[in-house]
Amino acid sequence: MTNFSVNFTNAWWLLLLIPAFGLTLFSYFRLNKRYRFTRNRIVSIVLHLVIMVLSIALLAGLTFDYYRPNSETEVILLVDSTDTMQDDKRKTDEFIKDVVNGCDSKYKIGIVKFGYDQVYAVELTNKTDRVYSTYQTSDNPDTSATDVASALVYAESLFENRSAARIVLISDALETDGKANEIIKSFSAKGIAVDTVYFPEAEAKQEVQIVSAIPSVSKVEVGTQFNMNVTLNSSFAGAATITPYDNNEPGKPVDITLNGGPQTVNIPYSFPWGGMHVVSFKVECDGDGIEQNNTYCNHIYIETFSEVLVIESIQDESVPFVSMLSEELNVKVMNIADASLPKTLDELREYDEVVLLNVADSDLPKGFDKLLKDYVYTIGGGLFTICGNEKDSTDDDFTAHAYTRTDMYGTVYQEMLPVEIVEYTPPVGVVIIIDTSGSMLGSVYEKTNLYGAIEGSKACLDALTDRDYVGIMTLADEYTQELDMTPRTQRQTILDSLEKLEDSARKGTINSGGTLFSPALERAGRALGASSKFEKKHIIIVSDGEPSSNDEADYLYWAKENAKLGITMSIIGAGVETSPRKPEITMNMNELLVAAGCDTKNFHPIGDNVDDIPQIMRKDLETPEIKSINYEDFVPKITAYNSVTTNKVTQEGMPTLGGYYGVKLKEDATEVLRGTYSPLYAHWEYGKGRVGTFACNLNGGKWSGEFIESEMGKQLMNNIVKYLFPKENVRATDIGYNLSGDNYTTTLSIITNLKDDESIKVTVKDPESAEQVYDLNNATGYSRLNFATKLQGLYTITIQKLDKDGNEVTNPITAYKTLAYSKEYDAFSDKKAAKELMENIAIATKGFVVDNDDPEAVFENAVEYIHIVIDPRIVFAIIIIVCFLLDIAARKFKWKWPHEIIKDRKRAMEKRGAKGGIR
Repeated sequence: MTNFSVNFTNAWWLLLLIPAFGLTLFSYFRLNKRYRFTRNRIVSIVLHLVIMVLSIALLAGLTFDYYRPNSETEVILLVDSTDTMQDDKRKTDEFIKDVVNGCDSKYKIGIVKFGYDQVYAVELTNKTDRVYSTYQTSDNPDTSATDVASALVYAESLFENRSAARIVLISDALETDGKANEIIKSFSAKGIAVDTVYFPEAEAKQEVQIVSAIPSVSKVEVGTQFNMNVTLNSSFAGAATITPYDNNEPGKPVDITLNGGPQTVNIPYSFPWGGMHVVSFKVECDGDGIEQNNTYCNHIYIETFSEVLVIESIQDESVPFVSMLSEELNVKVMNIADASLPKTLDELREYDEVVLLNVADSDLPKGFDKLLKDYVYTIGGGLFTICGNEKDSTDDDFTAHAYTRTDMYGTVYQEMLPVEIVEYTPPVGVVIIIDTSGSMLGSVYEKTNLYGAIEGSKACLDALTDRDYVGIMTLADEYTQELDMTPRTQRQTILDSLEKLEDSARKGTINSGGTLFSPALERAGRALGASSKFEKKHIIIVSDGEPSSNDEADYLYWAKENAKLGITMSIIGAGVETSPRKPEITMNMNELLVAAGCDTKNFHPIGDNVDDIPQIMRKDLETPEIKSINYEDFVPKITAYNSVTTNKVTQEGMPTLGGYYGVKLKEDATEVLRGTYSPLYAHWEYGKGRVGTFACNLNGGKWSGEFIESEMGKQLMNNIVKYLFPKENVRATDIGYNLSGDNYTTTLSIITNLKDDESIKVTVKDPESAEQVYDLNNATGYSRLNFATKLQGLYTITIQKLDKDGNEVTNPITAYKTLAYSKEYDAFSDKKAAKELMENIAIATKGFVVDNDDPEAVFENAVEYIHIVIDPRIVFAIIIIVCFLLDIAARKFKWKWPHEIIKDRKRAMEKRGAKGGIR
């Protein structure tokens, strides 16, 4: 024992001893001498003093401290043996060897190797002569991952004397599993210090790895091409090759150039069949360091959907539509009035998609609209709606049945659709192109064609609504953008732009010269085609119709390109009637309009009467209100390209339809096909599901007979139906699950309710088809299962709910997990964070950060003396209670000392003996 000391936490309480002793002795000495020295008084005063001294000592926080030599120090070297440490293994082993050789016999030393798991390489011993050799020949753990947290917990369990225990963590701290920061606080509470020795991962001279491989689309469909976005990281620039694999079948290699940093390569992909596809990518190049991170795999499961429920309002009206669908689809037809119509959500979930053919909201049974909403929005089912007429309608006399505005207004049915059934005038986007070439200017400004063009542009504002947009351009040798597409609500901004153009003409600073149509047509087409804010897109050209001779081929090309975007055109032929070249000009302008897909009536020659220009331009912009039913022949225009418009569905050869229902596209919806000014087919994401609407009758006749019989029409319908299929299985089950985890550790959370005789069975099949079965008999409400996923490739996890006889209670759930490669082989991991982790571990456990070049420092920090603190509070409290009780006894009872008792007994015996002698 050394350095014995008596300590007080509140020493000033000791001052109470003075008044305590003073008062006690003062009252004692005031007693009469005859009573002062009785045994009872003396005992009582002594007990009083003892009680006061001990009580005041308790208040002052008395403790006894001393140190004794520590001869039982235990040190465990926790050695990271993972693959990322192998490059510095020689240096690590030298450090361990020096530590072992410097270990004094009074210390016990042990060694634990760790990676994903742990190996107790050398058990705690103070015989150090064979420690290092035993370490060298011991087995290794799983070196493909790093779990520092589990290693610390394991090492802590090995100590025999925790009061003098110390862990020396030797690692690069590149964690792949577990979180050491989350468990180090418990070490501090247990008094186990952790010293850390950081050996940073060696930098690879040349390294390339694949970081991720994900599809470019949210839903991959059979036969539809998409891109796999393969992200790489490299430390050098050079040539490399990526080879794609689909279920281990190699594809065509792709040659790339590494840029010495992160980059993404887009590799075109398509799958000819559904089901599971394990897609892998392998990068190869000369001089690469780590091989394990060159192959990355992911999985894409394409659900194969086929169950389609067609609900019709008129008996057998769906026959033409059903005849268009592929035989691979399992189609069931019901009438809206059938008693067998699904009445519950579980019954509806037996189908992958529901088609409402000519079904009005008033046809739906009570509550069926909300059932459909839950099926689509919450469950993720598909819904396809098709317009139609009344039962007694003919091609010449028809009345709308589905999609009437009074029937749909404010309904749940209307809410689900990507279009609105409302009265409206489609918003217009117009670009006015004013010819400012020399032939338009004339000699006197007020009477020129340019004057009429500017005044006509001002008049156009009166023909537009507040939903419309205007852009203004000029053309001459070069085009100029006078005004970008601007809302008509900014009327003054538009007028200011025209007045600025007018002022430039007066000053002679306006762009003039030749007449090149093509640059202006190209720019106007881009401005209109890039926006979805307006449905009618129109160009008005005000020109004398004398384009430059070398521009004809170009302006016809751009007119055709604009027509593909649904952009129409009209031309105001200023001064054309008095021109000696009138026939040639008219022919050129008519040719331009034909190329733009417009009627030649859109060419308006006005001669010298420039005052007519405003009236003609204003009338040209007037658009009729979209009718509820538009009965006219038209060719649907493709306005968006996705999986609906693939598989030989092209604009060229698109069949004709004989009419369409007027609908308005909702803000978040996608228009794929268009009628004249109204969406023909549109779809959108509605909650977890998709809803599509085809605004045309598909029961044959003049409306759709040609369309139904055509191969392109059939392909289009099949594309639509397949596009609207769910993203995942919608079959009813009461098993919910969530997959999470980190690297090798996977956590499966299961949410379900079990009856007393039911259980959950989980089957995990690894990439080598080996199965592990887990029975969760006590799972109720919520259960969690952890399992290891250490093999590269696909894991299939099947969750079943079974009754007591092993029969399935509900539809099973199948989940998938893919391991690309262990994070151990991430050559570009955050090494700064790893170093900070080692420092945090040492600080949190009151250990030390040891330099990897100073092995002697390990034992400099060892505990040589054990500090022992004795707290006497309980003992003192017991003594105080005993003394208090004795004081009461001394005051209340007469008692004698033992020697007095013995003396009195002797006297009594002598008296009895004397009496006997007298007799």
